[in-house]
Amino acid sequence: MRKRSRALVLGAIPALSAMVMSACSVVDEGQEVTADCVDTSSRADDGSYRRVDDRYCEGGSHRGYTYVYGGNLYGGRVRRGTTIQPKDTAITSRGGRVIVRGGFGGRIGGGS
Repeated sequence: MRKRSRALVLGAIPALSAMVMSACSVVDEGQEVTADCVDTSSRADDGSYRRVDDRYCEGGSHRGYTYVYGGNLYGGRVRRGTTIQPKDTAITSRGGRVIVRGGFGGRIGGGS
């Protein structure tokens, strides 16, 4: 039984490493990134999400929508990318909204 446990752990390490490396390589710091607002309830079997208008991701008033950074758009669906906003990166949505200016900048938008 001990051997099976070690085999499971040793088999999981490469898979976990691959996931971490792919998540880190999606967006490099200092580059320009495109963001897509997606409907999180529309996840397909291939892991893609339906792209929606930017207004659903603005202001936090719509639950169930988020930006995906650095993803690929195919037929109205966004694949890959990350929901973690990259730092020190200029981010613009496909709809043209400036989300973050590059460098040390902060979030652009409303507020008081």
